[in-house]
Amino acid sequence: MRKGKVIRGKELKWEPSQEPPLTLKKGICSESVENPNLKMVRVIVPPGARNQRHYHIHCDAGMHILKGRLRMFFGPDHEMEETIAEAGDFIFVPAGVIHGFMNLSDTEQVELVAAKN
Repeated sequence: MRKGKVIRGKELKWEPSQEPPLTLKKGICSESVENPNLKMVRVIVPPGARNQRHYHIHCDAGMHILKGRLRMFFGPDHEMEETIAEAGDFIFVPAGVIHGFMNLSDTEQVELVAAKN
C-alpha cells in the first residue's frame, strides 16, 4: 500500500525545464513518489519569456498562477484564442488542446504550479 508523503519544497532544486527558458522544481513525480498518478511542478517564467505552444496527447493539464500575469494562447493558429490570466487564477487545458503562454511583464517573473495526470 502506498503512503502519504510531504515533499519539502526547500529541499528541491531549480532545474531547466523541457520548455526553455522556464525553470522548475519537480514536486510530485516518479523521482519523489512511488508510481504517482499525477505530476506537479513549480514553474518560474522569466520576465518577457514565453514557452512554445504545444499539447499533451494523453493527459489534461492544470495551472495555478501564484504571482504575475500571463497571456494564454489556446487552439491552433487558424482559430487561436488569447486571454489574460493572473495571480490567483486557475487554468485548465484538456488533453489534445494546443496551448502556450507569455509573461506580460518585462521586469517580474511569473510563478505558477502546474499539474498533469
